[in-house]
Amino acid sequence: MRKVLIGDNAEQADLEPDEELLFGATPVRATRFEIDSAYQGQEGLSMLEESIAEGHPYAMAFVDVRMPPGWDGVETIARLWQVAPDLQVVICTAYSDYSWTDIQRHLGHPDNLLILKKPFDNIEVTQLAYALTQKWHLSRQSSARMEDLDRMVSCRTRELQRAEEAFRVVFEASPIAITLSDMEGRYLEVNRACEDMFGVAKERIVGTDPVGLGWLENSEELNELSKRLASFGCVDAQEIAYTHPTSGRRTGLLWLREVTIHHSPHILSFLLDITDRKQMEDELQRARTGAEAAAKAKSEFLANMSHEIRTPLNGVIGLSTLLDEENMPDDNRSMVRLIRASGETLAKILDDVLDFSKIECGKLELEQAPFSLRESLEWGVDLFRMKATEKHLELRLSVDSGIPARLTGDATRIRQILANLISNAIKFTEEGSIEVNAGLAREGAPDGKCRVRVGVRDTGIGIPPDKLDRIFQSFGQVDASTSRRFGGTGLGLVICRRLVEMMDGSIAVESRPGDGSVFEFDFVAGIPSATEAMPAPAHDSELARMRILVAEDNPVNQIVIERMLQRLGCSADLVSNGIDVLRQVQASHYDLVLMDVQMPGIDGQEASRRIRSLSPVHSRIPIVALTASATVEDRGACVAAGMNDYLSKPLALDALRKVLEHWGPSRGAAGTDRERLAVASSSPPMIAD
Repeated sequence: MRKVLIGDNAEQADLEPDEELLFGATPVRATRFEIDSAYQGQEGLSMLEESIAEGHPYAMAFVDVRMPPGWDGVETIARLWQVAPDLQVVICTAYSDYSWTDIQRHLGHPDNLLILKKPFDNIEVTQLAYALTQKWHLSRQSSARMEDLDRMVSCRTRELQRAEEAFRVVFEASPIAITLSDMEGRYLEVNRACEDMFGVAKERIVGTDPVGLGWLENSEELNELSKRLASFGCVDAQEIAYTHPTSGRRTGLLWLREVTIHHSPHILSFLLDITDRKQMEDELQRARTGAEAAAKAKSEFLANMSHEIRTPLNGVIGLSTLLDEENMPDDNRSMVRLIRASGETLAKILDDVLDFSKIECGKLELEQAPFSLRESLEWGVDLFRMKATEKHLELRLSVDSGIPARLTGDATRIRQILANLISNAIKFTEEGSIEVNAGLAREGAPDGKCRVRVGVRDTGIGIPPDKLDRIFQSFGQVDASTSRRFGGTGLGLVICRRLVEMMDGSIAVESRPGDGSVFEFDFVAGIPSATEAMPAPAHDSELARMRILVAEDNPVNQIVIERMLQRLGCSADLVSNGIDVLRQVQASHYDLVLMDVQMPGIDGQEASRRIRSLSPVHSRIPIVALTASATVEDRGACVAAGMNDYLSKPLALDALRKVLEHWGPSRGAAGTDRERLAVASSSPPMIAD
């Protein structure tokens, strides 16, 4: 046996590479067996037990029938199978002691027993050894796989049992109504929450459908849900109405899922009561509607207040400004200046209230246009130089040369912040000086931008440390005596803080009583490209040649605007309604139209739209809105109507001059249609407010 199964395999293995090289054929790899032998049955059994204990069991055994003394082959095989039932056995016999029938009588009909009849063939022995060892390996693998499967089945069974227990717990404890029904909609199981939600006992629910219980109005509604479930496999968050016996009509959200239980399709449904949430949403909607109505009423009130106050203020400030430049006795001049100062104070209070309202509503928008910071700062200083001189205060300006000559931002709002700070400094300083300085901040800014810091230092009365946190609060002032002595609404610094924050900056104050105060703010500004250079203003000689058409229905305002235009050297024609504006524009040549927004008949916006629809000869004329309203919506409406610019009342002579310089003859009627449309379709390049 050893010679047959092992033979000279080692020598043949050494010749395999030579065979492949010489003959070009892949040699047949010989199967290598590991063989042990015993001379008697008891010895063979001991070797088998030892191999199993070592974890290296035998795959098969060749057993001779006649092995005296002791056990013969048949008894040996029986003893071997008691230890290793899967051992493959080949019994070698000449049928001299046992016939095949006798062997079957003693050993039965096992599938791991073969007969090798003596004398045997070598190839037959090799085939039996190879086939039976492979069979033993496969049997072992199958057994191991079956054990794995058994473990998996057991584990999965335990998981399913735990899942079923968990589902049962969730099913019963869930605050959401859960039901299980067949595909016809008949309920098979419901949880406690379902009983409570509908006020019906479980015994009455099981076996019926939602139509029979009155939860759905008709079978068509049930069929529609079934169709959606069949088409999409689910129904998600469908709002339905149902009735509770005591609380009446209620609202719920329904989810449906098709599930398989015991190989049969079922419907699992979830119903969440959202009645309280719906009531809350309805209340919030009513509150929102009320808030929107209140906000609209507030906006309308502010617009009306602005119009009604600014219209007479335009006459008060405008006429007092013109009178101040006339020859008159000093006593009369002081009274005229007092009238003008009172009007300007009232206009400042109105502006603060409107600005604060726009900021609170989030409707204040910042412009991004090229401007000169130095010119803006000089404007603020020059604006208050006369007041500083009257109080014998020195007002100085210092601008760092490192600041770019041109920046991009909202110059109007920067001037507004500076004006508030300088005005406060003059108001609270009795002697000494006020210094305005500007430079680049140390903190960085995004690419293509810079951060500018502006400070206003005074030698005034100062602010106590415990009051510093109040000055930037709405309507907050240091104390009541300050309000009585110096006046003001307490909104100026609040507006400054909000504007600075909108420009990605901050504002701070350092102060001590008796030592003055230092207010500093910084903001981020862009650096314009060469193509965004600011236009040069028109020369006075150009203004003197301008012919202006003024559309204004208020007689006092007509006088104010006409006198201002005369002071600037312009000639003006006056009309009081939109029809006359259209007639005059087509009949004569004008360099610019000052258009009041609110006029009888055809208002200023409609008149502007009609002018823009005329032939190019007449439609290119620049139109500047004159309005007593000051909201973002009004400005947007003017731009949409085709107006190029915007002046708010009360009208200031300096603001009027700048608008005329901006839209002088070289900029206005000589411009192309493309330029006019580009201006009309974008934010106005200049807002004098």
